[in-house]
Amino acid sequence: MHSHFIRFYLFILLAVFALFFSFSQLYQQFYAPPVQYNIPVEDVFAAHNSSNPAAFRFIKKANIQLSDDILAQINAEQTIAFAVNEQMYYLRNHDSERFIQWGPIALTPEPVDDNFMVLFFYSALAVVFLLLMWPMFRDLAYLQKCANEFGENQKPQPLTINKKSTVYPLAHALYTMSSRLVEFVELHRDLAKIIAHEVRTPLARMKFVLKRLEGNIEDKHLQRMRADIAELETLATDYMEFSRSQQLDQGYLQPLQLNTLLEVLSNKYQNLEIPVQFQTVADTKAIAANRAQLELALSNLINNSLRYANTRIQLSVEFDERQIWFHIDDDGPGFNAARQRTNNQGTTTGFGLGLYIVESIIKRHEGKLVKSQSPIGGARASIVLPLGLVN
Repeated sequence: MHSHFIRFYLFILLAVFALFFSFSQLYQQFYAPPVQYNIPVEDVFAAHNSSNPAAFRFIKKANIQLSDDILAQINAEQTIAFAVNEQMYYLRNHDSERFIQWGPIALTPEPVDDNFMVLFFYSALAVVFLLLMWPMFRDLAYLQKCANEFGENQKPQPLTINKKSTVYPLAHALYTMSSRLVEFVELHRDLAKIIAHEVRTPLARMKFVLKRLEGNIEDKHLQRMRADIAELETLATDYMEFSRSQQLDQGYLQPLQLNTLLEVLSNKYQNLEIPVQFQTVADTKAIAANRAQLELALSNLINNSLRYANTRIQLSVEFDERQIWFHIDDDGPGFNAARQRTNNQGTTTGFGLGLYIVESIIKRHEGKLVKSQSPIGGARASIVLPLGLVN
């Protein structure tokens, strides 16, 4: 913010200086009167015998021809002025044989050296602009700091800006918005928890009743009811995971060893009907991530692949100079098979919310989710994280 202030301050100063300089030049060119000093000529001639350096010259009367009118004025002790080549001369009677001449005097006055006043004026103007602009930029810098802190830690920011400040309305709006946003996030998270907990109680009763009715209903209806209950349990679990995914505390991102993360996931998905293969990372690479949240995102994608895979699922990791990819591949129907596989909105139980959870977590890691065709014939879901998160 300080660099922005300096650039803006210099820009304003240069613009104002250029404007004043332009008007000054135009005024001097067209409107400014020449500087003149009124000094009695008689006083000048009276000082010709002193140390005054004025240019005096004696001219013999026999060497100059004057008209009768001018000669009469000189004889009456008057001073005659005449111009030659834009220079002024003054002539008067000195004695019976000589005239005395003063000159030449330039008709165009010499410019007055007012550089000091100009420098003082512009310096004072710069100080005035600094006093006017700095409080506003100081408050803007504080607002920027509050906005950055709110992005890292979602808590209402204190409103410490003076009410007389120019940016106080903006600060008040930011404070109100941050407070309401925090309330909304907390309500969103609490609502997900409440829904998940409230759904589990009737589900437990339904499972108990279904267990007692196993011998009294047809097997196809029994399997359908079990599938519906499992669907509701998955939905409740997704709501719980969604509630967990909304947490964004200070220190959200921490160094995480990739081999450790992959080992945890490998142990979690052992001995399944459809095997899940995990690639091992040769060296000890680490990323800055939230272990629980990233594990949750990868688990959601693996669980979705388990619904559609035919024979196998694999998780692989790739690096380049800018990014890291987590690829989850399966050999089921691809994402292009609209009637067989869910789209972004989710048409299969739980995956719509699961995908939302995944995307929410990835965004908080400043990454993205990419869906494409898998090299093993099915769908590929890739979590892409920027190199800035890789140590």
